[in-house]
Amino acid sequence: MKKFLLSTLAVSALAISANAQAYIPNPGFESWGQAAGEDQQPSSWISYNIFTTPLIDLTNTNPTSVTQAGSPDNYQGNYSAKVQTVTLITNPSPTDVPYTAGVLYSGVVSLASPYLFPGYASTQRPASLSFYAKYAPVNTDTAWSLVTVTHWNGAGRDTIATGYTFMPAAVTSYTQQTLTLNYNPTFAATFPDTIAIVFSSSSLFAPQVGSSLWLDAVTFSGYVGVDETVLDNGVSVYPNPSATFTQFDVTVDNAKQVVVYDMTGREVRRENFFGKSARVNSAELADGAYTYTIVNDEQNIMSRGQFSVAH
Repeated sequence: MKKFLLSTLAVSALAISANAQAYIPNPGFESWGQAAGEDQQPSSWISYNIFTTPLIDLTNTNPTSVTQAGSPDNYQGNYSAKVQTVTLITNPSPTDVPYTAGVLYSGVVSLASPYLFPGYASTQRPASLSFYAKYAPVNTDTAWSLVTVTHWNGAGRDTIATGYTFMPAAVTSYTQQTLTLNYNPTFAATFPDTIAIVFSSSSLFAPQVGSSLWLDAVTFSGYVGVDETVLDNGVSVYPNPSATFTQFDVTVDNAKQVVVYDMTGREVRRENFFGKSARVNSAELADGAYTYTIVNDEQNIMSRGQFSVAH
């Protein structure tokens, strides 16, 4: 009876997890900081502010592109993010970095080309992105947002899904904007490893200095499931639930690793296969439900399933 109840709870928890909002770092732009002494920018987000660091802009010539928008210009909480199109005076890499832009990416920065690295780790497959924004364009400028969901295949990135929306005219008060993610059926059985969110206060073709985009309350909604039939490759998982270890036996010859995720989609374990078997130390995992993927040498997903831990 205990095993039956635990298995039922595990399935229920995973069903809830699959439909929960996908994680977005610092979605309300409440946390701000610096990576290398540049003008502060939202934590876990990157912008042209990186080019104000003394390590790049020795004479302090570059303008600030992203600033905190406090009351009365914020939407909720203490801050929103104001993205303004600027022109760099000191450009460390003109071949890689446009002189004029106003962008805000989810991701990390580097002090080497290409400087801005969009994306954060995620295995979720969200259905749509929503955010609140207002927009003050210069001339006929256009703001836009782009989301890409990708997976590294060992040699390059497969684009699993993309979504795009734009704001072609002024929006004087905060209004919810929504974009739908369109999934490539070629990757119906593929879990992503990276999601990138990009906001721009200007068109790529004729950016206008001074165009301003205010952003807040960024959220994902919905979940686009994988094709489970493609991922049924005869994997045996036992004992389930487990307290000390979980054994994974496969029938194929090219299984490389088993990757375990918690209910938030965070990777918590990765173990190699020896022959056709792999073992995960369940004693080091908290009680609850988990998903797993089995990947080959190219990190392509061969199988996927569920198991639970109960000590």
